[in-house]
Order: sequence, then structure tokens, then C-alpha cells
Amino acid sequence: MSELPNAGVVDVVYNESNDEFGLSRHFHNSYEIILILEGRVRYTINNCRYEAGKNCIVLISNLEMHEVEILEYPYKRYYALISPDYFQAIVREPRLVSIFKHRPEHFRHVIQLKANEVHFFNNLLKTMHEEISIKHDMWQSAVGSYINLFILSLFRCHKSAFPMTVFSNSMSLVLEIQKYIEEHYMEEVTLNTISKQFFADMYYISHLFKKVAGYNFKEYLIRYRISKAKELLFYTNSSITQVGLDSGFTNVNHFIRIFKKYESITPYQYRMKYRQG
Repeated sequence: MSELPNAGVVDVVYNESNDEFGLSRHFHNSYEIILILEGRVRYTINNCRYEAGKNCIVLISNLEMHEVEILEYPYKRYYALISPDYFQAIVREPRLVSIFKHRPEHFRHVIQLKANEVHFFNNLLKTMHEEISIKHDMWQSAVGSYINLFILSLFRCHKSAFPMTVFSNSMSLVLEIQKYIEEHYMEEVTLNTISKQFFADMYYISHLFKKVAGYNFKEYLIRYRISKAKELLFYTNSSITQVGLDSGFTNVNHFIRIFKKYESITPYQYRMKYRQG
């Protein structure tokens, strides 16, 4: 598999949009946290639509397709882009991880902060931004600690916003299956192999996975493979065929067809769009 030598693990950016051309196009295949400081926007995340304004936090996973439309200018915000692997290495508590990994029907991507919470979360993002920009000694460790504190504090302040508030055997099983997919996505992975691996009934796994993760097993696997393909398209010069193989697709035509279905453009067009964006 191709290496990703330039792939960043975390970035925190402050940005302002004052007109329709101010919303910059950027590549990311990350967990995303947006804190809106001013303005109003409409987010479409998968099939859900939200209007979010000042003091709202928006949380988007790397597997979710999303669009944003600015409704009120100026639109000022901090956004943090965090590699899923990095996030799961520093945030170990399953209940905290669930904010990006699980999407039950009741999940909402937008959290409205209370007035007395805004300063705290804003300062954490500002401090992370400064650490990444200046690169003080051991800045990576500092940023990891701040991310952990951010998510933990969000859980304490808005516990009901998290999909997992009580750790259960069923939740644990879904997390284990997700971890298995992350480690074996380049191999032949089916519901049948998962059933044998975890000694559980296929139909039970299928129902549980959809209920907790928000996608059925097959769609989750496809979305995960596409997320890996996007990284390879952006960070490497591997051929489209090789990108497909390294993402777990065994047939290049199938890879191109599935990629276009989910991203609305071909893998080659995706590479050209974001590398030149």
C-alpha cells in the first residue's frame, strides 16, 4: 500500500467568510469540529439539514457527505480537522468516541452551547490553533490533551448529544466490528466473515449495526473504503487502479462506479479538483 508522508493528523483553523466567495474549498478526510462565532449557515449532512448560528458546534465524521450554505454574513468560525486514527489513539473512552463513530436515528450534528460555555470551548480551539501554528516544544502532545479535554467537556456539558452515554455489550460489539473493518478493509470482508469472527448471528449484527452506526454493514464498509481512497488520491501519485486496490476494491471499474455514486465525480476528477483547489 502507498504511504501517506504528508498526511496531517490534526489542524485547527480560524476562518472568516464575508461574501459568497469567502467559503474556501479544502480537502479533508477527517473528523471535523466547527465552532460558529458569528453568522448563520445551513448544513446538509447526509440526509439531514440544519440551520446553525452563533455559538453552535457542528460535528461531522469522515464518512459523512456534507454541504454548507451561508445564510448570514460575516461567517466566522474555528474548525478542527482531526485524523480518525489520531483521534482514536488519544481519546480512548468509547462514550466519547461515539460522537463520531455512531449515528443512531436521534443523533443531531449541531449542539447549541450555553452562554457560559462559549468562552471555554472557544479558548480551547484558539489555544490549539496557536500550538499548531507556533509549534512549541511537544506541541503534538499538548494538542492531543486539548482535544481530549474538549470532547470530555462537551460530554459533561451536553451528555444527551452523545450516542453512547452508557457502555453496553451491544455498543461494544459495534465498536469492535468498526475496528475490525478499519484493520481489514483491504481484505475480503463480508457480513458472513464478521459473523464468524465475532460468533454472532448475521441478522442480529446487521440490525444492530444499522441501529447504532447509522449505516448498514455494507454501506459502512463502502464509505470507509472511499474515505481511504480519497486520502490516497490527494496525498499520493498512485494510479487510479492502484488507489482502488489499496482501498479494498478488487475491480477498477467497480471502484470508479462506486466512487462516482458517492462523490458525484470520478476518482481522477476528485484528485484534480482538490489538488488544484
